[in-house]
Parts: sequence; C-alpha cells; structure tokens
Amino acid sequence: MDSLDNELSAQAETRQLQKMQMYQKLVIFTLLKFKKSIIIVFAATILVGVLARYVQFKNSLYKHEGSVTLFYTPRASEEVKPLSINHVLGVFSRQQIFHQLIEEMHLSEKQKSVLKQSIEVKLLRDQHDMFVITGIGESDEYVRQLVNTFVAIGIRNYEEYRTAELRNFLESRERRLREVQAYQKSLIERLHGLHRKYGIIHPKEEMDTVKKIQGEQNAAMAELDVKLADARHRFAVAEKNYNAVPLNVIKHRATLREFILDLRKASREYEKAKLMFAERNPRFVEAQSAYKAIKNEFEAFKIKNKITDFNENMLLGLDGIINRYHDAEVALRQLEISLKSLQAEIALIKAKESKLQHMIPEHESVERLMATANKNISLLLEEVTRVRSNIAHVPNDIIINERVAGTKAFPMFPVKILAIICIAGVFVSGLYATGIVAYDIILGKFSGIEEATFHKDFFDTVGVIPHEKAAFTPEQRQILNNEMFYRFILRLKNTRTLFSCSLDGSFLSSVIFDEQFTKAKRNTILVRLIPEAEVEKICKNMQKIGDFYYSDNGNAGVNYAEKSVQHHIEYLHGFSSGDGKGYGYGYGFAFFPVRSLSVLEPDEISMLYNMVNELKKHYQLIRISREKPFDASCILVRQLHDICDATLLYIGKRQTHRSVLRRVLKLHDEEHKVYAVLTGVTDVEKIISGDYI
Repeated sequence: MDSLDNELSAQAETRQLQKMQMYQKLVIFTLLKFKKSIIIVFAATILVGVLARYVQFKNSLYKHEGSVTLFYTPRASEEVKPLSINHVLGVFSRQQIFHQLIEEMHLSEKQKSVLKQSIEVKLLRDQHDMFVITGIGESDEYVRQLVNTFVAIGIRNYEEYRTAELRNFLESRERRLREVQAYQKSLIERLHGLHRKYGIIHPKEEMDTVKKIQGEQNAAMAELDVKLADARHRFAVAEKNYNAVPLNVIKHRATLREFILDLRKASREYEKAKLMFAERNPRFVEAQSAYKAIKNEFEAFKIKNKITDFNENMLLGLDGIINRYHDAEVALRQLEISLKSLQAEIALIKAKESKLQHMIPEHESVERLMATANKNISLLLEEVTRVRSNIAHVPNDIIINERVAGTKAFPMFPVKILAIICIAGVFVSGLYATGIVAYDIILGKFSGIEEATFHKDFFDTVGVIPHEKAAFTPEQRQILNNEMFYRFILRLKNTRTLFSCSLDGSFLSSVIFDEQFTKAKRNTILVRLIPEAEVEKICKNMQKIGDFYYSDNGNAGVNYAEKSVQHHIEYLHGFSSGDGKGYGYGYGFAFFPVRSLSVLEPDEISMLYNMVNELKKHYQLIRISREKPFDASCILVRQLHDICDATLLYIGKRQTHRSVLRRVLKLHDEEHKVYAVLTGVTDVEKIISGDYI
C-alpha cells in the first residue's frame, strides 16, 4: 500500500513538473514571437526618456548646487531636553523662513515658485550632530547668496524658537517654585497649629518616652501582681486561721489565759491534796473547794461571754495568729493601694499615648509633605539655574562649519538619470511583455506550426490540414496528403484505441482523417458517444449489437447529413452479416448511448471498456469520439483518455484557445501518447518543407 502511495505521489510530482515545463516553454515561445515589438517598446521608452530629460534640463532653474555644513551642539539638560536633530531640521524647513528669505533676497515670481524645491535640509550620513543645507539654482552667485541667507535666517529662527521654549519653561518652573514655597509656608503654619493643639512639640520623642515608661509600668505591674498574689494567699491563710478561733475567745483571750492558769494551779493543788490527804482532811476539802470554785467561775464566765466549744489549745499561738492576720491584712491593703496608684499612672500614660497616636500620623504627614516641598524647592532652584545657563548657551547651539566657497554645475545626463531611463525602459517593456504574454497565454489562440515545436514533449504532430484559402497547388496538396498518410501509418501503426478530440470545432478535419485511413485500407471503426435521449433520432435505422448501434457508413448520423461534408468524401462502404451477429469490415460506425456527455458512470465505463475489447477482435483501430463538440474541462475527457492507448487532437490555428489546449495537454503521461493534427495553417512553405515534423 505504501509503495502504491509513493508511486502515485511520484506520478503527481512528475505531472506537476511537466505542467511547469509546458508553461515555461509557452512563455518562452510567446516572448520570442513578440521579441521585435518588445525591443521597439524598450527603445521607444528610452528615446522618450532622453527627450523628456533634455526638455526638462533646458527649462530647469536647477543648474548649480552649493551646500554648507552645520554642527548642532546643544547643551544637554534633564529639564528641557535639547531638540532632536530631526526637530532642528523641521525648524529650518518652516514656512516662515521661506517668507523671510523672499523678503530679504527680493526674489522674482519664477524663483518664488520653485523656492521650496531649491533648498534641501538633510542630516549628514552617519552623523547625528551635523546636517547639510544644499541650495540649487540657475547661477553660482545666486546659489551662494541663497544658501548663506537661508542659513542665517534659519539660525535666527532656531534661536528665537529655542529661547522662547526655554523661557516658557523657565517661567513655568519659577511659577511652580512660588507655588511650592507658598505651600511650604502653609505646612509650617499647620505644624505650629498641631503643636498648640496638643501641647507637644516633638511627638516622636514623646512617644518613645511613653513607650519606655509603659515598659517600666508593665514590669512594675507584673511584679506587683506577683506580690499581690502572694499577699492575698498569705492573707487568705491567716484569715482562715484567724476565723478558726471564735471571736469571743480572741476578745477575752487574756482572761481565759488567767482562768486556765488558775484552773491548772488549783487542779495541781487538788491532785496533790488527793494524794496526800484523805477526803475528810480539811486541806483536801479546801483544795477541792478552791478547784471547784475556780472551775465554776470559769464556766460562768464562758456562759456569760457565750464561749462555747472552748478548748484551751485555742490559746496556743493565738497572738501569733492574730499578729499574722493583721500583718497580712496591712500588707495586702498597702499592695492594693500601690496597684491603684500604678493603674492611675498607667491610665495617664494611656491618655498621653492616645493623644500622641492621634497627633503623630498628622504630624508625620505634615513632615513628609514638608520634606517633599523642601526637596521640590531644591530641585526647582537647580532647574531654574540650569535653564538660565541653557538660555545663555542658545547662540552657540548651531555652529557654521564653512561658508559656501563654490558651487558645482549639474550634467544634463548624470548616471542616476541614465539609470532611471534604462530602468523605465526595462519596466515598460517588461510590463508590455508581461501583458502580452499573459493575454496570449490566457486569452490567446493557438498560433500554428511554430508553437507546436515548443510542445514536442507533450504531443507529436502527425499532420497538417491547410487553410481553405491557403495558396496550395494541386501538386502541393498531393504531397501534403502523402506526407500525412505516411506519418499516420508510422505513428499510429501500433495504436489499437484512439481518443479523437477535436479542439478546433470543425468536423471536416475528422473526416479527412477517416479518408486517410480509408486509403491505408486499415480496418477502423468510429465509436461515437451520444445521449440516450437522442438514440431514436440518430440510430433509428441502425443495427443494435450488444450495447451499441452499428452502421456501415454513418449516413444516419447527424453530422453526415451536411451535403458540404459528403461532397468531400468518397466513402468505402463496409458490410455486415445482416443478422446482427457479425461485424462489418472496412470503415464503420458504432454509436454508444450514455446518460451524460460530461461524465461516464461506472457501469458505462465498464460497458464501454468491454465493447472496445470486443471490437479489437475485428478492427485494427477503434476511434472514440462523441456527437457534440468537447468541453475540454469535463471529466469525460479524462475518462476517455485513460481508456484509449492514445489521444489525437485537432488544433486549429487562431481558432483553438490556449486555455482549452492546456487543459487537454495536462492529461499527458508516460503511458498515453498524444498526437496532433494542425488545421487552418497558412504557412505553405513551412508545411511543404516539413517544419511541423
């Protein structure tokens, strides 16, 4: 499959190359055919150009030329950039300069009309700071005066323009400086207002102090919080111990201690008496009575003072508990007072911080604006100084390198003018050649034997049918007929199927071809394609054999009904078996009906192919044609070309359009030969001499 694709691709490339070669040869042939007229057009263009230059030079005011070179060295500055060299050239080309030049030189009307063309201002090649002013005129003195005066006026205009530009910029800068200074003054007043409003002159320093104090306060607050937590804990413990002792015990602790001491003393005495004396002993009774009296008095004291659940252990360390409680309470109260004092200080600092937070953004904004204003004032002062320096330097921006010392005269035919004339000649003749070649190729008609020689690679000329009005003697016509006869025999002796394509629109050429083969006594049959709708009309009295209709001499065909055609032909009648099963021998016709004369359907191609193979068994040559003239662009031409071994074209001189011929020649390939018969040829000598071979 790949090899088939490669082969088809190669065939397509070969066909495309052949088409290119065909067009190249046709272009070369057309150029050679019209070479005399092309040369005449070229020479005429050159002559017209020379005459036009002569007349123009004689009437021209531009016969002398002088120039002066100027240096452009402006002082560069960032504020007002120097004019670009192109801008300077524009200043020197202003209309005002030409008006001043006319007034100072008192020019004539003719000189005024060409003044703009007499002065040229241009940049010097490869130089960015030099430009040349060139003047042309009718005399040496006039050119020098023109250039020198123009340069002086141009420099004066430049100085006025540049000075005015710089002064305008200077005024704008000074005006801007005054505005910025007034703005700076308003900012100072605004800054003083802030100081008065907040009572602070240096807010940033004050804010730093506040931050420092706040840091110290935060540290003190943290330390105080620790101490306060410890004091609260101590107070809570002391309070718990303090609250564990009844209040009346604390209140009467001294009396209770005395009772406890007395009670203990009486108890010891009583216990001692119990050990030493009997119960009836007075000392025992005395000790017992003393003990009970003290105990009763103690109980009465507790009842009186509402002391319940008393335990003498409560009195142990009671003074320490009370002292610790009071000390913890005092320490806690002192720390709380210190906390309130510190919180008050923090609140004051917070208030000051809040005031600073409101003041600082506005203060910083004003300070930034002040800094910007001060910077702008400094820059503006520098700009004003530099601009004033630039204004002073303006007269030295343009320096004249040299005055016009002399002029040169123009030649009548400089190399440039000659080159333009030659280029114009080439262009006009080329345009003419392109036009006639394009017209001759696209809309032109076949020109005869000369053109056929350029198409040797595409078709083989096998015969020439001269024009009816050609001056041929009977002997010459006999020679031509014999020549065509032998060429037919030699070229077509191995051809079995021939596609006949009449491009000149005539039927007579086809008839003469048939006559030649009749003389050669070569069995041949003409297969004509006709529309199915016309079968009854054309093949009414013909014998149908298979898929076609057969006739010995084609008298039933519409083309043979013309008497003028019949008078030129001596028919050699064939014969048939009469039963529809045989074929005639000699010269015959086969009419093959089709649905369309533009394209064959697949079944029609198959039937036609089978029919041709069958006819090959009985005829030496099968020619295929159709009833109506061919449209060379239709698909049918391609189909019939592929079916046949070769194609025979009838090409009429000055009658066949090249577009039709090209479309048919595109069918040319290596497997199918293309032959041609030239019709309507009038070149008698070339025909007789055999130039068409």
